Amino acid sequence: MADLILEIGMEELPADYLAPAAEQLAGDMKKLLDEKLIEFREITSFYTVRRFTVIIRGVAAAQKDLAFEKKGPRADIAFKGGALTDVGKKFLASNSAAEKDIKIKEEKGQKFFFLDIFQKGLPSEKVLSEFLPGIITGLRFPKSMIWDPSLVTFARPVRWLLCLLDRHEIHFDFGNIKSGMETRLHKFIHNNKNVRVKDADDYLKIMKDNGIILSQQERRDEILKKSAEALRGKKLRLIDDEVLLERLANSVESVTAMAGNFDERFLFLPEEVIITAMREHQRYFAVCTQEGKFTNSFVNIRDGGVENNDFIAKQHAKVLFSRLKDAEFFFQEDLKTPLEKNNEKLKEAIFISGLGTMYEKMERLRAMAGRSKEIFNFEDTVTLQEAAYLSKADLMTNMVGEKEYVGLRGFMGGVYLQKQKRDEKIWRAVAEHYLPNMVGDRLPTTAEGLLLSIIDKIDNIVGFYIAGFKPTGSKDPYAVRRQALNIIYIVLEKQLNVDLAFLIYEDSLAYKKQLGKDTDISEITEFFRQRQINYFKDKNIDYDIINAVASGKVMNMLDDFKKAGALSQARKTEKSFNDIAFAMSRVANIVPPKHEINSVNKGLFDTPEEGLLYSKFEAEKPAFVSMMSEKNYAGAFDMIASFKPAIDSYFEKVLVMDKNIDKKNNRLNTLSEIKNVFYTFADFSKLVIDRK
Repeated sequence: MADLILEIGMEELPADYLAPAAEQLAGDMKKLLDEKLIEFREITSFYTVRRFTVIIRGVAAAQKDLAFEKKGPRADIAFKGGALTDVGKKFLASNSAAEKDIKIKEEKGQKFFFLDIFQKGLPSEKVLSEFLPGIITGLRFPKSMIWDPSLVTFARPVRWLLCLLDRHEIHFDFGNIKSGMETRLHKFIHNNKNVRVKDADDYLKIMKDNGIILSQQERRDEILKKSAEALRGKKLRLIDDEVLLERLANSVESVTAMAGNFDERFLFLPEEVIITAMREHQRYFAVCTQEGKFTNSFVNIRDGGVENNDFIAKQHAKVLFSRLKDAEFFFQEDLKTPLEKNNEKLKEAIFISGLGTMYEKMERLRAMAGRSKEIFNFEDTVTLQEAAYLSKADLMTNMVGEKEYVGLRGFMGGVYLQKQKRDEKIWRAVAEHYLPNMVGDRLPTTAEGLLLSIIDKIDNIVGFYIAGFKPTGSKDPYAVRRQALNIIYIVLEKQLNVDLAFLIYEDSLAYKKQLGKDTDISEITEFFRQRQINYFKDKNIDYDIINAVASGKVMNMLDDFKKAGALSQARKTEKSFNDIAFAMSRVANIVPPKHEINSVNKGLFDTPEEGLLYSKFEAEKPAFVSMMSEKNYAGAFDMIASFKPAIDSYFEKVLVMDKNIDKKNNRLNTLSEIKNVFYTFADFSKLVIDRK
């Protein structure tokens, strides 16, 4: 067994290209070895801003040998008149076999040629040499480029290739680059020096000895460690910033941290403005005291080197001064004008191509907010309408108009409204209505903010579908999937009782009324159903339970989630769960889909079981309806379970499909009525029933 190392060295890649490509590289290598029958023990992958590395331990010296029986043509076609036909000769030639190797076997009354085939496994080195160029070519990036006459493509120019199987070089070409036994050290610290590598372990030692950190997690840890050292003795700490930490770890091979200070005069600006100025252009960490008070300090991460750190920190402070000076100007200019006056400018801002302006979007949000009593059972429609009216005004401010501060949209509107003494519910709703940015992110803190967030995201999704920007496959440029998941996240985390199907329908009507454009809303609701299914699966709910509760025209995900919880608990604790589900599915399955339901005629009952079942149903139906209304789903299931004996007796003693048409229809009416009530809990016919 040997160890394989493959290193792809290239010009620096964008940070967001690295992790997906490294994961694909490891996966494709595993797939290649599996398909080519080369055994191995484990695969480890690493990446930095300028190298992908895969180390595979325990690689077999050669492919597995193959022995199998191969079926050929029919004997009467391949052999005639005591001699092989052209068909028979071709079969033997293609398998390097002789006539003496032929075996004739009978299958389904026909005789066929068979051969015993043995294929000796090729050396792993030969297989890898042939197929590794295709592995590199197959790596997918958001954008790729061509840089030399060979016309091979990659995200950035490939500059070197290292490939060894133990201490043996694997030879192959990728464009004009030939694989070899050399790696390159740090671009700046070691001036890109070439170093010969003996094997995989030697490679790891070379990297470690020269301060190149291959592990993303170790780079993250080193950034935090070096930052703490830079702030030692100052009673300061970094403000947590996972996004920046990940980005910086993707941007360096070695870590140096230095602390600096910017002019205190800028501390009057909102903290988020200062943090954004430092993060977006300069990639500095903001710093606070141990107690959490924001300060005028920052930490900069450098890709290795310790020379002139103090001087460099001062230069960074000068650059930051210019950025903050601009932010100061934007902030003070914006405060000179009441925020709502920016709404007129929204008439010049396009929402989605072909779907009007941001002003028209704001009007739709305001109209939907005005119906919040009907949609959300929310009483303070006036406040929510005002928040919706002001929600997009900050898009036309000087601050948010700058590219680096566009991420502060909503937040800056809230800041300006607070400074202009508007009601707290309004400015908080405006400030937080873009939240959450992802599942698990912080949520709006007010009811107005939560509802405005949902209305805004629904309007986005409906608009994208109307404009033809629906997500397809892996492509979702407008983050439609993420917005749908964020809506589900809000609804479930904040226990909101809302029918999203109704909200989608009403928003689509608003588009049609305003712009004369609409779309197939069933496609949107089905899209939400799929997101709901995925979300519930992530909560470890069985797929059949999800399908049972996530059905029907109403899309109340809070109800569905609670029902799914009740069914999941019952499946774990109720020994007769399968029998209960089976009994309820029988009630539904026997009723023809086109059966026209009429009222039940008790006078047609001619067995005790009919009367007992229907009497029990009539007596307990009000309590069941009350439990469903109160969302007491555990109690509702217990009541359904109590019907099992009566249903079993009914089907044992009563012939539903009686020859007497009146009796038959009456019995179908009985079962239909029971189904229509109890199936408001779940579609029991979709549960997978273990009848063992």
